[in-house]
Amino acid sequence: MISDAHKFIFIHINKTGGTSIEKVFDAAADRRDVDLKHATAAFYSENFPDRFRTYYKFAFVRNPWDWLVSRYFWSRDHQRLFDYDFSEMLRRLKNGVRLSSSALWLEDALSPQVTRLSVGGTIAVDFIGRFEALQSDFARICSHLQIGARQLPHVFKTEHKFYTDYYEDETRSIVEEIYAADIAAFGYQFGVGAHPSREKSG
Repeated sequence: MISDAHKFIFIHINKTGGTSIEKVFDAAADRRDVDLKHATAAFYSENFPDRFRTYYKFAFVRNPWDWLVSRYFWSRDHQRLFDYDFSEMLRRLKNGVRLSSSALWLEDALSPQVTRLSVGGTIAVDFIGRFEALQSDFARICSHLQIGARQLPHVFKTEHKFYTDYYEDETRSIVEEIYAADIAAFGYQFGVGAHPSREKSG
């Protein structure tokens, strides 16, 4: 999402509360995709170099163990992409097996978060908020943009138990392997994250 009015670029990683943020600036964001939804930092840098250089760039990330549970239940229950369990999704990711024959974009949606915020191997955004502190971190962004604090709307909630309930030793290790870059870059640990009752949009 690019806002010329407020001079920012929002890099929306799926299932990190991004639609709630977009809806603050575009009232229809929960009814249709905003322009450039889920575009990467590298895409913006290549296609909008002047704005990428001068605009305030921000994004939100999420504990990868929690993030994958949210992605699974959203894709299973709302998008109807899966007819297998969560552990099978992780095993398919590890083994390079197609997750869904009808959603060829899904593997890209599950690429490590840090890669989507990087240009030439270096994180290229000005501020990275945490899903686990969505409202307070968004307030910091509003302060920087000088637009006044905004309460985030609650849209696209995913229904599931606390994410640790869905893991066993094998699948926990799969996430540690595939998302080692996210874990290292953002300092996430298993067992830490937002309770599903606080989860906002994707």
